[in-house]
Amino acid sequence: MGEAKRRGSHETRKEQAVTTLRSRFPNFVNCNQCQAELSEINPLDTRAMPGLHLAGIAHCSACEHETFILDGEPRALAAFQEYITSEHGDEVSSGVALKPT
Repeated sequence: MGEAKRRGSHETRKEQAVTTLRSRFPNFVNCNQCQAELSEINPLDTRAMPGLHLAGIAHCSACEHETFILDGEPRALAAFQEYITSEHGDEVSSGVALKPT
């Protein structure tokens, strides 16, 4: 039996990976648009984004705005901001949040 199979089914391993990744995010962030408290943060895959250590997105049901949660090197963060702005225009805003302790 392979090592992966000993750790559980594909779905189980996927859930464990998402849980582990999600634990690196704060418990909540404030919406950049209306300041509502958002606790459902969906992790994004950063493996193809050099210098970006952590990325996630939270959708605000109150104002329909999406808030990105990012951590990484300044150049990678600037490149990500540039990409998002080119895709979504001026409707994208940046904010700052403290890392969880």
